[in-house]
Amino acid sequence: MTTLDIFSAVKDALGAIPLDAAGDPAGEKLFEAVELFPNKQLGRALSSLLITKKRACLVVPMGVRRIVRDQGGALSVTGRRFAEVALIYTDQAYFKFEQVVAFGSDRNLGLFAFDEKIEEALTGKEISPFGGIVLGDSDPLLLSDSEQKDAPGRQAWLIQAIVPTGLIAASVE
Repeated sequence: MTTLDIFSAVKDALGAIPLDAAGDPAGEKLFEAVELFPNKQLGRALSSLLITKKRACLVVPMGVRRIVRDQGGALSVTGRRFAEVALIYTDQAYFKFEQVVAFGSDRNLGLFAFDEKIEEALTGKEISPFGGIVLGDSDPLLLSDSEQKDAPGRQAWLIQAIVPTGLIAASVE
């Protein structure tokens, strides 16, 4: 399984999260669109395909990390490879948007509730053959004035996640 396959599995897992509390797999999904995106330029992403969707999530690779150990005096190295991924999710509301998007209303779930649903759905989920996804901190993603013009009524949050992508083993002779 390649790293790109693992990113696609993260995307698929996010796309399968149900919107309603009953968790009906055939019902409406939490996100109307989930896309892999190459960087954190949220304004550009929202002004293209995702601007047409109310609830959207971007899976943004942020880097690859390797943790290695010397097993026996520089003769054998073992370790793990992880991908750092930003899960950037957004909702849209046109009236009192800051309040409604963050905390929800009768028409909006709210970004704090999104965070809880993502955590519930992904924590411990075996995304790759190398282990499950580990969610880190969640933070608001501040949009610039020009990004706000391109994506009116929108706020975004970012969850940092780590996904195991492989094992490392090497012997030096």
